[in-house]
Amino acid sequence: METGRMMGRRRFLTRVIPTTFWANIVTLSLSRNAEAKTVENESYKILTTTEAETLAAWCTVIVSGAEEAGVARFVDENLAGNQSASLLLLRYIDASDMAEFYRKGILGIEKECQHRFGLSFARVTAGQRMKMIEAAVASEMQVWTDPDPNFFYFISRSDAVDVVYGTQTGFADLKIPYLAHIPPPRPW
Repeated sequence: METGRMMGRRRFLTRVIPTTFWANIVTLSLSRNAEAKTVENESYKILTTTEAETLAAWCTVIVSGAEEAGVARFVDENLAGNQSASLLLLRYIDASDMAEFYRKGILGIEKECQHRFGLSFARVTAGQRMKMIEAAVASEMQVWTDPDPNFFYFISRSDAVDVVYGTQTGFADLKIPYLAHIPPPRPW
């Protein structure tokens, strides 16, 4: 009698444990997908999703990891906030409409990329992206003129460096102690 009861329990456990295991994995996966979609669906305040995608792709060619570090969100939040409190380098160099500067620069990237490769910047190969960056640095753009591509490269490079290396995480990656007198309320 005792053996029969044990067999029933074993059969029960061999059926329940795998089912519970897979149910937990599916639930976790669905939860993560929902979180990703929520973040993905968050709208930008100033930039369009397409503009943000282009800027992030551009900055990632300049500084590896810029897109993952949130460079587009960083720029967007600083454009949407008080210009006198902005963390963007452009604030110190050019007092004109910063949002218009970024929009024109992103439009310039797209026009140049369409002219050269027939695709948006986010859709071209890594090699083609690098050619675009090199052309901007060398002031050899064919159709993009406003804002000056070399200046836009300089400003967007600063944004990318700030987001990737100007944070506590960035300092840790560089193995430099982050010795802030007053710790920032958020990463950037």
